[in-house]
Amino acid sequence: MSERDSSFDEQIDIGADPKWRSVLKSIWRFVRTQPLGTVGILVILTIAFLAIFADYVHTSDPEGFGRNFLKPPSEENFFGTNRNGQDLWSRVVYGARPALILGLGAVGVAMFVATLLALLAGFFGGIIDTLLSRLVEILIAVPQILWLLMLTTAFDRSIQTLIFAIAFAFSPITLRVLRGNVIQEAAVPYVEAARVIGASSPRIMFRHILPNMAPLMIVIASITIPAALLAEAGLTFLGLGLEPGTPSWAMDLGGGARQYFASGWWLPVFPGAALAVTVLSFNLLGDSLRDVLDPRLRGSGLV
Repeated sequence: MSERDSSFDEQIDIGADPKWRSVLKSIWRFVRTQPLGTVGILVILTIAFLAIFADYVHTSDPEGFGRNFLKPPSEENFFGTNRNGQDLWSRVVYGARPALILGLGAVGVAMFVATLLALLAGFFGGIIDTLLSRLVEILIAVPQILWLLMLTTAFDRSIQTLIFAIAFAFSPITLRVLRGNVIQEAAVPYVEAARVIGASSPRIMFRHILPNMAPLMIVIASITIPAALLAEAGLTFLGLGLEPGTPSWAMDLGGGARQYFASGWWLPVFPGAALAVTVLSFNLLGDSLRDVLDPRLRGSGLV
C-alpha cells in the first residue's frame, strides 16, 4: 500500500463515524483496485442522473416537430437535429429512460424467476429438477432472437411487453447457471448441519443458500443488462421495438432514420455513442464485480 493510500485510510479511521468506517474503506478499496469498474459506475450514475432529470436538462420537446431539419451541432442544438427537426440532445437524454427501464426491468424479472426455479430444481432435485432441466433445454434450443420476435409480434409494442420478452429470452440460460450453483451450495456441510438441527427446506434455501448465491447473481445481472440493451436495440432496428417517435437511442439508429445518415454524420454518432458507452460501462462494472465478489469465477467460463 502506498503512503497516499495509507494516509487516506488513517483519515477514515480518525474522521469517519464507526458505523460508516468499513463502508468508506470498502468503497476506497474498490476505487483503488478497480479503476475501470469505478469509471463504469460513474458513467452509469451520470446516465441515470440525465434520465431522472431529463425534464430539466433537455432543450426542447423530444417528440415535437421543428423547422430546423438536419441541422448540425450548434450552441442552440448541442447534438444537432434529425430529419423531423427534433433536437437530438433532448432525444438522447430522454432515450436514457427506456434504456435503463428496459435493461434493469428485464434483468430483474429474469433474475427473480430464474433464482426461484433454480432453488427449487437444485435443492429438491428429482422430478422437479428433471422437468425444469428439460424445459430449459427446449427453450435454449430456440435462438433468443426468435423468442423476442415471436413475443413482440404477438403483443403490443410497449415497454412492458419488451421487458417480458427480454426477460423470457434470458431466463433459461440464467436458470441453468444458477441451478449449478445451488447444487454446489446444497452439498456444503453447513446445509446438512441445518437439516440436522431441524431447519425447514424453505429456511435452508432462502436463509442459507440464497445469500451465498448473491455474488454470482450480482455478476450475472451486471453483465446481462448490456445484453438486454442490445436486444432492445436489435428489435427496434427491425421495427419491433417501441412505438415510432418514442425517444429511444435504438429508435434513432434504426427504421426510417438510417436513410438520412449520409446527410448528417451526427445522426448515428450521438445515439450510437450513448448506447455503446452505456453497454461498455455495464460490462466494465460486471468485470470488476466478478473480481471483487467472487474471485473463483475468474476464467471459470460461468460468466
